Amino acid sequence: MEKHTEQIRRFSTVIYILLKIAFVAVIVVGAVEAISWFMSVLALHTETVIVGEKSIEVPFLFELGDFKIYMPVFIMGKFGVDLSNFDFLKFSFGDVLRTAFTIVALAHAKSVFRALRDTGSPFREDVVQKFKRLAIALLCVGVVTGVVGFLAAGIVWVLCLIFDYGCALQNESDTTL
Repeated sequence: MEKHTEQIRRFSTVIYILLKIAFVAVIVVGAVEAISWFMSVLALHTETVIVGEKSIEVPFLFELGDFKIYMPVFIMGKFGVDLSNFDFLKFSFGDVLRTAFTIVALAHAKSVFRALRDTGSPFREDVVQKFKRLAIALLCVGVVTGVVGFLAAGIVWVLCLIFDYGCALQNESDTTL
């Protein structure tokens, strides 16, 4: 029994670390998507600004006294780069929403594997509750992404039922001893 608990802890630790890496990566992607979507929604007026010897188009935000405030752009050496001209940085609100739900689902998945790492037993009430929250988060992802999210939510919900049954058997076993 101790061997199984240690295996659960070890593999849960690996999965938890991978989920943390994925969580950070998706947050970075989500930030880029949200900023790009926000910029495209604003459809900002651009003005030509001379940087060094190069003139670039910069999105204009507002004027503050004698100063004009522009949307930040990357400036590399004497060349300015206006990121709004790149097609790969144009995202829809659906893309941003999908990424937001994915972040929530990854957070719940991390919570599940953190609990498994710490306790080593999947047959606990708190682990079952975390699985249920993950299933609901995946259901929300399914609303935005389609069939794959719904299938993942269904699979996790069945795992919830299995672990809930195992939890009931564990409680019964503990009370009869």
